[in-house]
Amino acid sequence: MRVLSLRYFNPVGSDPGLRTGLQLKRPSRALGKLIQAHQARTAFSVTGVNYPTRDGTGIRDYVHVWDLAAAHIAAIERFDTICTQAQRAAAVNLGTGNGTTVRELCAAFNNVVSTPLKTVDAGPRPGDVAGGYTPSDRAEELLGWTPKLSLE
Repeated sequence: MRVLSLRYFNPVGSDPGLRTGLQLKRPSRALGKLIQAHQARTAFSVTGVNYPTRDGTGIRDYVHVWDLAAAHIAAIERFDTICTQAQRAAAVNLGTGNGTTVRELCAAFNNVVSTPLKTVDAGPRPGDVAGGYTPSDRAEELLGWTPKLSLE
């Protein structure tokens, strides 16, 4: 058995034809909550503003679903080269390499909507951490893949 594991944590977006997108009535993730707040014309709560990040808000590695689809295709095309008899398994992280803070996510959201969304600072949620992101050097090396699409 040979295995190629693609690891990613925060897929966002929809396909360019807008045939997919937010499907949850009560989203639990930041982008879904931004959309929900915008539709309801309420402020978005930025939970946690004192983390050791660029702007004090949590950071996550958001990767567009269309970029992830391209990574999956590259993995299929290069599978036999990556997973050989000598190296039967490999894991590849798929991310931007620098992450996006909650404030940066809000700014990207406001760049594409007609009416900017207001935000309010709030305390951190129980169990939340400053966040994380992954380097994608191995994805570029093995798959020839780098993310192309921005959050906008």
